[in-house]
Amino acid sequence: MTRFRLGRTAVRVEEAPWYTSRTPGLDALVVSPFVNSTNARYINLRAYPSAYSRCVGEVRREVWGRIKMSESGVPLDRLFTSDGQGRVFSLVPEPRSLVSLQRAHFGPGAIPNTLADIPCTTVNTTELLNLLNDVFGTGYSLDKPGLEQCLDHFLRTSQDFGQVYGSLRSCWKWRWCFTRLLSDLAEERTEDEATRRNAVNGDYISNSQVPPRRVWDLYSNRVLPFYARVYYSSPSERFEVWTVSHSWVHKSACAEVWTPINGYEWPVLLPNDTTLDHVRVELLNLGAEYVWLDVLCLRQRGRPEDEEQRKEEWKLDVPTIGHVYSLDRPCVTYFNGLGLPFDPSPRILSSDRHWFNRAWTVQEATDYWLPGGATGEASADTRRFFREYLPKSIPYSASHEWKSDYVTFAATVIQGRHCTTELDRVHGLAYILNCKTLPIYDERMSPDLAWAALLKHMSPHTRFHVALRHARCHPASTSLLPSWWDFMQREQQDTIRASDFVPPSSDLRLLRDSHLHTDEPETYYHTTTDLYGPVGIYCEGKEDEFGHETLKLQTAGASDDLECYEIRDCKIGGTLLQGTTYVILRLSEMVWLVVEVIGERQIEKGTALEVVKRGCILSSSDRLPYLRWYERWYVVYISEEARRKK
Repeated sequence: MTRFRLGRTAVRVEEAPWYTSRTPGLDALVVSPFVNSTNARYINLRAYPSAYSRCVGEVRREVWGRIKMSESGVPLDRLFTSDGQGRVFSLVPEPRSLVSLQRAHFGPGAIPNTLADIPCTTVNTTELLNLLNDVFGTGYSLDKPGLEQCLDHFLRTSQDFGQVYGSLRSCWKWRWCFTRLLSDLAEERTEDEATRRNAVNGDYISNSQVPPRRVWDLYSNRVLPFYARVYYSSPSERFEVWTVSHSWVHKSACAEVWTPINGYEWPVLLPNDTTLDHVRVELLNLGAEYVWLDVLCLRQRGRPEDEEQRKEEWKLDVPTIGHVYSLDRPCVTYFNGLGLPFDPSPRILSSDRHWFNRAWTVQEATDYWLPGGATGEASADTRRFFREYLPKSIPYSASHEWKSDYVTFAATVIQGRHCTTELDRVHGLAYILNCKTLPIYDERMSPDLAWAALLKHMSPHTRFHVALRHARCHPASTSLLPSWWDFMQREQQDTIRASDFVPPSSDLRLLRDSHLHTDEPETYYHTTTDLYGPVGIYCEGKEDEFGHETLKLQTAGASDDLECYEIRDCKIGGTLLQGTTYVILRLSEMVWLVVEVIGERQIEKGTALEVVKRGCILSSSDRLPYLRWYERWYVVYISEEARRKK
């Protein structure tokens, strides 16, 4: 049991369903007057990011305390009221939600729709200034340098008061002079456009760290260009923009809504049982101010005349969605659909539309999640969901059994998940697989071509681990890297044994960076690898009940005498011919590639061996013979097809 206290009111309730003994927190947590007051924690922790997970854990418990206090009858205006300068507004969406945090928000800053929707054509400059002074609690006059010119500009270029307020609110109180505001804003816009334009280099994205194009300003209830937000506040993007993760419900359970929030740019697909007003109130009560939400901030299909613009934006915006979630920022997660109450029942969990079962949400899973749609339910199903199922879906989680093997995690977690197109499944892996550059999103591209492109954009270290997993799971394959179909297969060997040491310097590099933006198959090379040979390999061909057999290696010793080694309990993949001389490359302690050397070639860094992969040796024993490995700096892999052409 945990005691929550708000002023003189205290409730003692069962612990939050997501709380475990490993979750940092206090036995008795004093609930601050408003969840948004925890913003100070995020700001103060910018210099100490390692402590941030503890802060999020406490916010989750505070959310639970407020939910239980609401159930016990504590008035909403005591639970969800913020402080600050300016006029106090009440946001009470209808109909009343089952989710406590969606019922009301009180305080200055977040304006109601009746104010945000005032058309700019119905007010003049003086009336606009009066509205802004009323909202901000200021007493500015048109005599303030540059202010009248700025207000005239925003009246001409904005649709309504919400857009004007959103554009001005982050700089209103600290700017003593507005003479440079418009020129500064124009510079920021030019720089933002140049960043996005330069990020796309032909058919690939050279900068995977591009910030989102738009954000939802919860205070003005308007979608704004990202640069309009970033320029006027702290340069740190990390703690200012929150994210929302959700699964899209079935089409029969949702409807398209045209809304002034995004300037009626495209229809927003929403579940039938919620509204954007309910979502906004919940996000405000959790402490958010600026949020990235895909249905509002990522251009969706809408008017036919906007289709070309959508396709052009998607080339950059869809592949870089993962970046929005990759930073250590709060992510409000709706597991049952945007704005919908949390439901952990087995029937719901098995739906192909549940958050756990969608391919696109793999890259949105983060340790910094906050519960969206949370109710006061603490059933066994709820506890099991948060304590068992959720940790297994989060890459790099401290509690995750695959923390050190993110390639296996990526392949395992995305298998069996549902997606609108197979292309989404490929692109959803980019950030988990540490791609520093990205292929553009082209709806005409096949999954196989998209996967081949993604392999080119992975970091050399990640690409090596993809090759290592392929050798382990498909030892008979003569391809160095897996096809998309191979990568998606569920394999029993899909784990790395603790004793299977992988050198930390292992990598697999592109031979020609120019192939990043072409459909041409790429050639890869090791900068350094352990090599043994030349060697003859002899298989007895007798497998035991586990599929293991004994292998004999023969090689010339230092004095040209024949050295023989025997390896027991190993699995052999590929067709290895007696009388053929091979070389063994050690990918890890227990995974060896068998290759045939076909020559040498000059590469930029020196002379490299050219090899063709012929098979693989997987040892199941920790007691391997001592072989005299020697280090080779450059080994280039070519395909059998390329060998024939030579």
